[in-house]
Amino acid sequence: MLKEYKKDRIVLLTTHYMDEADILGDRIGIMTKGKVVCLGSSMFLKKKFGAGYNLSLIKANAKNNKVVEAYFKEHLGQKSKQTSEIQTEIIMQVPLDYATKFAKFFDNFDAQMESMQIVSYGISITTLEDVFLSVGHLGDEEDEKDEKDEFDDPISDKK
Repeated sequence: MLKEYKKDRIVLLTTHYMDEADILGDRIGIMTKGKVVCLGSSMFLKKKFGAGYNLSLIKANAKNNKVVEAYFKEHLGQKSKQTSEIQTEIIMQVPLDYATKFAKFFDNFDAQMESMQIVSYGISITTLEDVFLSVGHLGDEEDEKDEKDEFDDPISDKK
């Protein structure tokens, strides 16, 4: 309904639901401590503040897996990193610019999964929720510095 209503109009919508903002917003502003700290399209914000891709890998057992992160770094790139390993799940983050290597990587990875004790995996791109959390931490850094108010110059794709 809102998508049809906004034709030839400006609609300002405030929400705490990042999925809603992602779907409905042409331009999204994120506020921290009462000030707009960034403004742009969903894609701009995801590229600027997003982590890239998140891969969830399901292990065959709950033992620590020492080979997966090394495999990712060797075959995708050094910026690949393991963000967590809990019980039978490993979460890997892979930068957006590694996507061009995915076809060859996943062909090889699929063939090697069993030897690395991986049962299955899934991949997702950074969500606007991830961006919101990342941008929210910008204020934390400012509290520590307490020298300059960086929020007076919001980050925007319109400079």
